Amino acid sequence: FFDLGIMSDASSCEGAPEGMEKTGQPLEEQAPPAPSSRISVKKAVEVIDSFNDYKRWLITEIGFGGMLKLPAIQKLNLKFSAWVMSKVSVRRRAIVLSESKIIKFFAEDVHKVFGIPCGHRSVKGRDGFIKPEAISFIKGTLGMDKTGVHSLRAAEEFLMREIAESSSKLEKDCFQIAFVIFVMGHVLAPRTKHDYGTIDYWGALANTENISQFNWCEFVLDFLLEAVRRLKNDMMANNPNTNLVGCHLFLQVFFLDNVDLGIFNKKHNVLPRISEFD
Repeated sequence: FFDLGIMSDASSCEGAPEGMEKTGQPLEEQAPPAPSSRISVKKAVEVIDSFNDYKRWLITEIGFGGMLKLPAIQKLNLKFSAWVMSKVSVRRRAIVLSESKIIKFFAEDVHKVFGIPCGHRSVKGRDGFIKPEAISFIKGTLGMDKTGVHSLRAAEEFLMREIAESSSKLEKDCFQIAFVIFVMGHVLAPRTKHDYGTIDYWGALANTENISQFNWCEFVLDFLLEAVRRLKNDMMANNPNTNLVGCHLFLQVFFLDNVDLGIFNKKHNVLPRISEFD
């Protein structure tokens, strides 16, 4: 089924027509550059597997319980990710395989795949505003303000702490905040470096009781579509290498769930969908 491709959509890449490279050749006629990626399901699962029942309950309380069911995927096929990303139309929010085979996706599909909150508040909207003092407090409490310690390592170290029902509310809150930062960085919105990123979602973490009210699925999707734009820019520039950011794992699962693979089709009565894909 890797030979299905016809239409590709380069979005708004420096004025080139949709789906066309600067040379005038359709993007789908060229293979994506050699891909690399910071995404690591293996790392996320290693840490999650160490959690006791109470830590798992704390994660479920903020709506991220689906991430507890991540399968232990040792290595992702990045060429497959790059291929699917090259078929995505940013404008249509769809995987475009041909004129008649267009698979649209929505924020709700991210919820189905990962079981993360798809609430009514916008992570990047007014509800997601955060004061600089709050950012400094989170960094300081989680140990992210130490020289030479990047945010994901600090978050991981906090997650490995002893957390129990007798722990303080601050410790429990910080555990929940650290978990979201950790899974965003390793699975849901990985960037080119293991750093703080732009802290563009930290406002949605400021009050842990509101975390589940935010639309994390839309945030993940927006970031992924930006990643698609980057890949297509690399393709048009004929770059030999590309770094895949964003959650291209979502596109792999969504694609395989929506094409007919015959005897390899997965049952569709299991949620989150990611738990079906080893």
